[in-house]
Formats: sequence, structure tokens, C-alpha cells
Amino acid sequence: MKKLVVELEKKLKVKIMQIKIPPQGMTSQVFFVAIDNGDEYAIKYGEDAIKDVPAFELISEKNVSIPVPKLINSFVFEETPVVILEKVEYPLLETVPINEMAKYIPSMVKNLRKLHEIKSDKPGLLTEPDSTKTWKEMMISIFVGGDFDWQEVASREGVDGQLILDSVEKMINKINTTDLPVNNFSFLHTDFNQRNLFVDPNNDEITGIIDWEEAMFGDPLYDLARVRMYIWHFDLGDEVVENYYKLLGYTGEQKKVEELYWLSRVIQYLGWYSVELNYFNTGRIKLHQDFLRKFNWKSY
Repeated sequence: MKKLVVELEKKLKVKIMQIKIPPQGMTSQVFFVAIDNGDEYAIKYGEDAIKDVPAFELISEKNVSIPVPKLINSFVFEETPVVILEKVEYPLLETVPINEMAKYIPSMVKNLRKLHEIKSDKPGLLTEPDSTKTWKEMMISIFVGGDFDWQEVASREGVDGQLILDSVEKMINKINTTDLPVNNFSFLHTDFNQRNLFVDPNNDEITGIIDWEEAMFGDPLYDLARVRMYIWHFDLGDEVVENYYKLLGYTGEQKKVEELYWLSRVIQYLGWYSVELNYFNTGRIKLHQDFLRKFNWKSY
């Protein structure tokens, strides 16, 4: 840490006076530094930290008016990527009382729609510009040859292995037999959740969007399905779900595709949550597995 602080002082050309370490995410680590004039910066470091940079550059290039922190600098220190960002001076959405969380959904949708104005003629992760996968192939790759070896996931402590493998097989079949009619691909964040969004409690607006490591071009319904998962995770109620669908105004076909994306995330996130069996992850594993045990695939 001391060596990294010295390097940061060189990059920023300032004296760092204080370091704060907030709760950490699942990939890169983050800490805050205060310099001698009182300004603060967010420092993100780790193998995947550099993946944020193309997203910040694209948003700046396209001049899209969404609230992202300013990218100050990025570099590699002792083979580890480091990204320096403007510190967002607002609370994270996860600090908001659950009974107030639904207030921010309109702002979430508004900002996603602005983001989706950035278009591409092909899908793919921003960090893999040469990919030739179709959108359907990208969805299949979540479950075949992607981030997880699902046989290995099924062997982990705390999970119902057979339930996971059966769900993965059924999801692959469902994706293969579903028409995903996307020809004009939108820029997606892919993970609008309570730990990646800062909010202003005074006006119910999103004031900062972070963690762009999995940004990609794809179907905008895939992004919006993550908002649906946010509603589900916090059990915000049927009225909130109904208002969410009214806000989006889906056609019947769009709603079916969005449900497919949502269900794929229900399965996919078991791979992430089962990496470490802490209190939070154990609760989410139970929620997801309980849902899958009751889900009627035959009528789906």
C-alpha cells in the first residue's frame, strides 16, 4: 500500500493526507484518498480495474449526459491496473432504507435509456472489440464456456448442485429456442444495482454510476432486466413491479424476452454468490434457489 500511495502522489502531483477503505466489491478493490487541499479521489485497483476505462472514454466521446465520475488517470503499478476517479459525494443506493428504494427506479430507467442511445452494429463486451459472437451466442456463453464452469459451481459448498445443473440445461434450451430479434445494439452497463449507484435523497435522482467492467453492446432489455432483479432482491412489492412495467411500456414480446434475461440472471448470479459464503451471499443463494425449485419450466 505504501508504494502505491507514493506512486499516486507522483501521478496526482499532490500529498496524500488520508486513506479510507469502504466495503469492497467482488472483483477490484477501492479506497479513497484525501489530498492536502481537501479534495478526495476514488482509487480502484485490481486485475479488472482497467476494464472501466473504455466505458468512461466512450461516454465522454459520445457526450452522453449521465452521471459518471470523471476519469482522472489510469496506469499499471507492479503489474496491477490502477484507475483514479473523481469521488462521488453522495450516498450509495444500498444505504437507502428499503421502503424508499423504489423512488429511484424512474431515475435508473431514465439513465439507462440515455446510455442506450449509444449504438453499435454488433454486440460484444467493450473490452473485446474484435469478438464475432452473435447476441444469442453471447447469452449462451454465460452458461457454456463463459466465466463459470457450472460443474465446478455445482460442487461448491452451500449450493444445490443438481438444481443448478438442471436449471443451466433448461436455460440453454430456452435461449436456443427463443427469437432474440436485436439488430441495432445499445451500450449497456449490465449491473445497475445498489452498490454501483449513488443517489441524492433530496430529489430521488441517480447521481453517480460506477463499475463499468462488464459494459457491452447488446439488447437494452438485458440492462433493464437487472432493474427488475433489484426490485425482486429487496422484495419491493407487486405494486412496484406493476409500476416498473407501466414505466417501460413493453409489448408482450418484449416482456417475454425481458423475463428470459431476468431468469438467466437468477441462475447466473448463483455462480457469483457461491464464490464466498458470507451472510449476504448465503441469503441470496437461498432466495435464488428457492425460486428455481418452484419455477415451472414446463409452462414457461
